Amino acid sequence: MSPSSLTLVAQRPTISNQSVGSATSEHEQQVAKLTKALYPVDRQEKFLELQAEVETLLGQLQALQRVR
Repeated sequence: MSPSSLTLVAQRPTISNQSVGSATSEHEQQVAKLTKALYPVDRQEKFLELQAEVETLLGQLQALQRVR
């Protein structure tokens, strides 16, 4: 897929009476949509695997820090 075949429209999230958490969630959803548009399925899968591994390692690190 060539870059010229993709048409992306950037949307800026608006924050009005929203919590930061929901704004972050909205941002993550937009990132996911753009990622799906930009990368082939095999790369998306690898990215998601790496993202899950990072989250697991971060959880382990935080647990170790709580123990200390």
